[in-house]
Amino acid sequence: MHTLTFLSALCAIASLFYYVSATAAALRFARQATQPLPPLPGHLPRVAMLKPLYNLDAAHIANLETFMAVDYPVADVVVGVPTVTAWAADQIAQLQNRYPSKRLIVVTDAQPGCANRKVAKLIRMVEQAPEAELFVLSDGDIVVEPDYLRRLVGELEAHPETGAITSAYRARPAPTLAAHFDALFINTDFAPMVMLAARLEPLRHAYGATIAIRRTALNAIGCFQALKDLLADDFFLGRLVTDNGFKVELAHTPVTIQCNQLRFSDFWSHQLRWARTYRTTRPESLGTIAINGPFWGLILMLASHFAPGAIATFALVIAARLIMATLMLDRVLDVRETLSDLPLVPIKDLVMAAIWFASLASNEVTWGGRRFRILSDGAMQEVDG
Repeated sequence: MHTLTFLSALCAIASLFYYVSATAAALRFARQATQPLPPLPGHLPRVAMLKPLYNLDAAHIANLETFMAVDYPVADVVVGVPTVTAWAADQIAQLQNRYPSKRLIVVTDAQPGCANRKVAKLIRMVEQAPEAELFVLSDGDIVVEPDYLRRLVGELEAHPETGAITSAYRARPAPTLAAHFDALFINTDFAPMVMLAARLEPLRHAYGATIAIRRTALNAIGCFQALKDLLADDFFLGRLVTDNGFKVELAHTPVTIQCNQLRFSDFWSHQLRWARTYRTTRPESLGTIAINGPFWGLILMLASHFAPGAIATFALVIAARLIMATLMLDRVLDVRETLSDLPLVPIKDLVMAAIWFASLASNEVTWGGRRFRILSDGAMQEVDG
């Protein structure tokens, strides 16, 4: 019990240091986001925005429209989807009519022999944009502002040695508890960790919310074929870019993700897949359990039989955690409408600790209705049954 008391106290203190450091890095990031738009180059590179989707429902169409509305004169939007219903075809036609300056292309073909169906779509989608000098990939649940491309292109073109630029992201939830939990994880766990990591180490991976990559860098890594069997394709895309002599940078402004989980089981499955993916691709991510302050504060109280010092430490950890979360939601990510979720933050942290332990039990994940085993090199192998 003495060892557990010491360990939990040490981790509780470590979490306090992390909260302070991550908050400072996040506030610095927020100041960068208020800077004026970077100047665009004299020659505007043609951009292809690639949107691999699993369907074209009303939510995806609404998100897609924000990409059609971006203020950038030489851009195509390429959508990859397995099938297109009559309703979706009509919606696509309406989008094209509303934004005639953008070319909207829908691809229903996919490269055979790819374990990763998203990458299978991307391989075919690139073929539809032979004039593009830059490719911008983003997940289907992302919405963007009109200056989205101008910022990305300006930041990327300002640094010729940079092969790719990627974005942190904030989350806005649907009105379900599961969606609010997922949004809190993104806004108060993932986002500050990304911003602190960018201050401490060179970026060697990318995030699926947005990746802008030069054609030269994409060609250097062997195009998307190099990712065809990898689960964490966004992570490895950034890794391959740096392995081929280019830099990867974090964009100065975040994009927005829509969290739409309906049930708690959806949240659990989503986070468990993330946790197992991170653990297998970046083993040092296991250390994140050491900075889960509410978990270790609770263990400290139990191990010390609720000693006054342990209770005070727990209270300090909870206060620091809530201050950090408040600043992230209010000052850094500008999602003030979610401030009412602050009481859920310590509960969510305890749930995330449970997910962390559950992630150790297996290397299997569920994605797109299929089960995969993650191999040691990051490749995924479909599991029958």
